Amino acid sequence: MRLLVVKMSSFGDVVHTFPALTDLRAARPDVEVDWLVEEGFADMAAAHPTVRAVHRVALRRLRWPPTRWPALIAHRASLKHALRARRYDMVVDLQGLVKSAVMAKLAGVPVTGIAPASAREPASARFYARTFPLVDQPHAVEKLRHLLADAVGYAVPAGKGKAGLTVPDMPLLVPEEYGIVVPSTSWPSKLWAEESWRRLIIELSSAGRKLIIPWGGEREEERARHLSAGLAGAEALSRRMTGAELMRLVGGARFAIGVDTGLMQLAAAYGVPGVTLFGPTDPARTAPYGESQHIVRSTGAFAPCLQEECTHGPDKARCMDGVSYEAVRAEVDAMLAGLPVQAPPPPA
Repeated sequence: MRLLVVKMSSFGDVVHTFPALTDLRAARPDVEVDWLVEEGFADMAAAHPTVRAVHRVALRRLRWPPTRWPALIAHRASLKHALRARRYDMVVDLQGLVKSAVMAKLAGVPVTGIAPASAREPASARFYARTFPLVDQPHAVEKLRHLLADAVGYAVPAGKGKAGLTVPDMPLLVPEEYGIVVPSTSWPSKLWAEESWRRLIIELSSAGRKLIIPWGGEREEERARHLSAGLAGAEALSRRMTGAELMRLVGGARFAIGVDTGLMQLAAAYGVPGVTLFGPTDPARTAPYGESQHIVRSTGAFAPCLQEECTHGPDKARCMDGVSYEAVRAEVDAMLAGLPVQAPPPPA
C-alpha cells in the first residue's frame, strides 16, 4: 500500500508526527509512506526512515503578496501532477485544517482526516471521505499515534513512542561539547525576559559551559547576538542554517534550554536532555516528548492563556512573567547534574 501523510506545519507539529511514523513502520512495514509538508520542513520530514518521498508545499512563501499568486497557481498545478503520478491508495490528513484538507485532495484519492469535533478547524471535515475522532490523549504526539493507527488499521505499540531519527552525518564547525539555548519563538507571548536569559547565559558560560544560540529570522539573530555579546563561552550562529545543518546542531548537543518552540521539540526527539519554559502554552499538550525533559511552568494567574499576544488584568501581566529565574535555574541545575559523564578525549 502507498500512503500519503499530510502534516504541513509547524516545526513542532512536524516533530510530533515522527513517533506515529515509527509505529507505522514497525506495525506495517509493507506500507510505503510519502509526506506532504511545507518546504521549510522538508529536510526534517525526509530524515525519518519511514518516509520514501517528500512533496514540498510553498503556501507560506507564495500566498502573499498577491503578485505571487500566479506562481502559487502554477505551484499547485505542479504539485497536483506530482501527487497523482504516485497513485496513492490512501491519504491521511493529520493536521485538521482547511488548507491541509484542500492540499490533501490534490492527490485525487479519498482523504481520511480528523472528525469535526476534534479538528482545529471543523470545516476541514467537508473534504474528507471518512473521519476518526481523536482519542482522549492529552499530548499531541499520542493523539497523532492513535489517529494514524486508526486510519491505517493497526494497534498502537505499548509504551512511549520513538521519534526514530538519526543525527545527519555531516561536519559542523562548533565545539565538540556544547549546549544550545533557544530564547526566540514566533509567539511574542512565549518570550522570557532578556535580562533573565542574559544572566543565565553568563552564569553557565562562566562555569565553563559552551553555549550555542541558533536563530532563524532577523529579530532572532539580533536577540542571539545581544545575549552572547562579550561572552567567550556563548556564541550566536554566524549564519542561518539549512534544515539538515540545524538537525545536526540540535542532535549533537549535550543539552538544550529554551522556550516552548520547535527546536526544543526536536532536541527531545533526539534524546537531548532539556529544560523548557512554558507560559501561554500548555505542557500537558506540547511538552517536549522524550526522556530527561524538565519543565518550568508559569505561576501566572492566567497561564496558560493560549494566546500569541498575552496581556491580562489591569496591570497587563504576561504569562511568562510568572516564570521565575530561580525556578529555571533550579531545573537547569537538576538537568545538568543528570548528564552522563563523557569519556575524556584520547591522547594526541
